Amino acid sequence: MNKQNKEMLEKVKQKISISNFEEGENIIMKKDKKNILKPVAIASIVIMSISGVTFAATTFIKDFFGKNSSDGVDTAVNNGYVSDIKTDYQNADGIEINVDSILMDDFNFDMNFNVKINENYNIDDFEHVEFEDLKIVDETGKIVFDTHDLIQEDDKIEDHYQGSYSFLPTKVNDNEFKLSLSATGNPNVFPKSKHLTVDFTKIKTYKYINEKKEEIVYEGNWHFEVDVPEEFYNRETIIYKVKNCTDESININKVTASLSNTAFKISIPEIEAEGIALQKEYVETSEGIKFETAQRSDGDGGYSLPDGENKIINYHQTFNLTKYDATDNLTVHMFTNKGEEIIIELERQN
Repeated sequence: MNKQNKEMLEKVKQKISISNFEEGENIIMKKDKKNILKPVAIASIVIMSISGVTFAATTFIKDFFGKNSSDGVDTAVNNGYVSDIKTDYQNADGIEINVDSILMDDFNFDMNFNVKINENYNIDDFEHVEFEDLKIVDETGKIVFDTHDLIQEDDKIEDHYQGSYSFLPTKVNDNEFKLSLSATGNPNVFPKSKHLTVDFTKIKTYKYINEKKEEIVYEGNWHFEVDVPEEFYNRETIIYKVKNCTDESININKVTASLSNTAFKISIPEIEAEGIALQKEYVETSEGIKFETAQRSDGDGGYSLPDGENKIINYHQTFNLTKYDATDNLTVHMFTNKGEEIIIELERQN
């Protein structure tokens, strides 16, 4: 992997703010001659884990895609922008899985899986769980989503999913749980796919024993073919253009802003703001309704500094405003750490 790709991969890893890298004993579950999963301990390695994932006490209803989903996604779900899929269950050594439901627009990709386990497994062992090598490809061969562990040294980072993601399990009963994948923050918008192929072979769980983290990986072969509902691939995104800005250093012709079913996103390629942090941002409709930033731990928002620069800040932020509350005119408010307010006025283009 060349230096540029290594740097890009590190940035991808750093974006997973809910992940932490720890050393621990990795326990891989392998099949023996009796086709029973058998644990085999291997050397201690650096692993990537999703932290802060817990089971809900009861079947979750309110947070359709888990507690790390944004208010904007919840608004879309409440307006019916979600689709039940209900594929056939695929069984591997007593672990049955199907695709339950999905949501897909420019800024968010969410998918729920139903997982059933037989009497050989304990539901408490799945309190922290993820699909380790999940890969989702559309009908054109484009990777819609893949877990970062699939990125190899010689791969081009841009050919993989570069955003952040989380897996959140929710207990249904003693032999069933729902696993929610939430993905956002990708540099590029999600494609308008008509068909998805979903594949993975490893289910990773972990728990702490005497303050030592131990992993278990269940191996199998789970494969699903999903037809994407028309409302997802024929979705409309509203484009806004800046008509006024109180900060003269911002080139309004370079600002991009768009609104989907689940979020409003604005990007300012260049801000001459040495030592000035933008904060407490919100977007306001012409009706005076205010929407805060998405504030999810796998969300999309912040700054980046171009190489060799210490003044120019590339700013991007995602807000909970959705198409269901759209107006022809919007106003973005940002405040600097010096108490100064920057106001950006936008108008709808399509």
